[in-house]
Amino acid sequence: MSASHVLRWVGGQSFVAAPVTGAPTLLRFDSDDFMDRLLATLADAPQTLPEFVARPESWQQLAAPTPAPAIEAPKSAAAKALTRQRSLLGFKRETLPAPPPAAMPLKLFQPVHQRFYVAAAHLVCELPGLPNRTTASGDKSGMLLRRLLPKSAGGGEAAFVKRPGQPGRWHPVANAGQPLPGEEWLSVFPLTYTAPGGQPRKLLAGLVPAARHDDFRFAGVGTAPASPAADRAAELKALARMKIVAPWQGLIEKAQLARNAAEAAPGEKPWSVDATKLATATKLALIAANDQLQEASWRLLQDINEFFAEVLPEVAAGITTGSASRSAVADVLGRLGDAKWGTVERARIDHDPTPARPEPGELVLSPHVLALDADDATTLLAALQKLGPARGAASDKLDRTELAFPAEPPNATASIWPGFSFPLAVATSGGALLGPFEAWALPPPPPPPLPPPPPLDIMELAQAKVALLLDDIEAAIDEALGAGTLGSASSQAPGAARMASELAATLAADSDPPRYVLRFVHQRCDCGPLHPAVMSEPSEVFELAGFFDTDAPLRPIRIALPFDTSPGGLRKFGKNSAFIMSDLLCGQMKRVRRLGFGDLVLSVLPWPFHKDLSVPDGGPCGSGGTAPTFGTICSLSIPIITIVAFILLIVIATLLDLIFRWLPFLMVCFPVPGLKGKKP
Repeated sequence: MSASHVLRWVGGQSFVAAPVTGAPTLLRFDSDDFMDRLLATLADAPQTLPEFVARPESWQQLAAPTPAPAIEAPKSAAAKALTRQRSLLGFKRETLPAPPPAAMPLKLFQPVHQRFYVAAAHLVCELPGLPNRTTASGDKSGMLLRRLLPKSAGGGEAAFVKRPGQPGRWHPVANAGQPLPGEEWLSVFPLTYTAPGGQPRKLLAGLVPAARHDDFRFAGVGTAPASPAADRAAELKALARMKIVAPWQGLIEKAQLARNAAEAAPGEKPWSVDATKLATATKLALIAANDQLQEASWRLLQDINEFFAEVLPEVAAGITTGSASRSAVADVLGRLGDAKWGTVERARIDHDPTPARPEPGELVLSPHVLALDADDATTLLAALQKLGPARGAASDKLDRTELAFPAEPPNATASIWPGFSFPLAVATSGGALLGPFEAWALPPPPPPPLPPPPPLDIMELAQAKVALLLDDIEAAIDEALGAGTLGSASSQAPGAARMASELAATLAADSDPPRYVLRFVHQRCDCGPLHPAVMSEPSEVFELAGFFDTDAPLRPIRIALPFDTSPGGLRKFGKNSAFIMSDLLCGQMKRVRRLGFGDLVLSVLPWPFHKDLSVPDGGPCGSGGTAPTFGTICSLSIPIITIVAFILLIVIATLLDLIFRWLPFLMVCFPVPGLKGKKP
């Protein structure tokens, strides 16, 4: 055996203060040079270690500053030893008074808040004097972070287990005195010092990972998923929401906003609105919005085809052949076939070239959309078939397009746009919000005794109907998982979806901030199961603060704006920041530069001040005729950019104060006499 004595852990301050405790000590530091301060304290004044113990604090009730080492003239080693011995004359290991009940919990803040926490403990032998334990070369020491579970979840501790390629999870621990297999060990490092009694001591210390608040807070509680395949299926379901359902719901929201803005369009003069001009402005605004919705619908059809080809090959094959071999696949194909523009909706398209006020609920589409062949794509299934397979000729042609619908390149021999129209949402005039999802019926409300759901508005109702497609896709993924026919494409795990799921489960178990403890652990390399790991008692209970915690201390941050902001001073700054723009981005930036600040303000104001943005179509820089296109490299001055960013911050904060009422708490300015931009 590597040890004939019983091992135990004692706290970091046990040899400079009584009593000897088995719990690790949490030391607090408030400066970035915390390691230098810790080493200097252990070398010169280890008896002051209790002054570093962490205490509850907030930015309004700061704890005492971390003691700094005294600044002394250089001394020889003998002189330093003599000075240290003199400082220890009369030192007595007194019993520390019990801390008063804290008015607030012990919360550990992050390094961004200028707070650093070091846990410390001694590994000793159970002999008189508690001598240091001399470890073998293969022994392993570390720290374990444990989460305290609420009583509603059974209480006790939970260990953080993180396997390769999987997110960490909290696993309840039946025996808190032993580590779990796969539990994460936090690193520790040795520190040597001479105790006031003259005995050399070795202190094991480790940095508390307070900056990993999100990792620990958002990790789920309980055992891991049943299998990697089930975990991957859950990620593919989230991917279906991200690539298909959420963008479609976004198109519905865009159609709703476009309709509201178009119907608020004023005439030339708000005090004498001409009904004909108002109807014309309304119709033209709806036509422009629906052109954008049609192009976005083509892009979303591409994503739908790609998703099925990579995730559900059976559905992709069913789209091509029109048949299905499995029930869930048939449900998906049936849902796609039921998403259609019926003859009634098509008949409501206004073919009158003379602008007139549309009837309520009327489809208002541009002649470009009307010229497309709509008869061959009356259903979503037919539209997917007509667009063709993912990365097919039609899809690649659409991806290579540099212009916005309905623009065409000059001297084009064939149209760059697909030859069919199938908008997934349409901005209409009146109270309707139309789309091919109208044929889908929502399930009936739950029967009593459950309360009926709250009524949905027109946009929420449309988005709820689109969510029905997600239910069918999820059932098809589960069926394909059981049959082993899931696609081989990587799901590229959606982190936000996993975080939402884990956080929802965690909040359901405990809505209060998580509480943690630290334990030190030592594993002997050659003792086997006869001598299990030596665990310390739990440390003081603490919480981990988030990045934007209202109690967090404030790290000083100073950004010096340019002093001399006169034209003569600003011209002296170099343009050392280069922005590289392709020919396509260059053309789009030219269109943006034609807009003024007044145009942006009028575009968000209500009637009668509202005015739609007028952005002419355009291609890449240099396009037109036979001139070659070109990209650009623009060099800007960072100091001037900083001034612009600061001014925009004030302007935008002032505008948003209408909603948040935050302006009284945003900024305070102090006069500084003598701080001049130009020296006399």
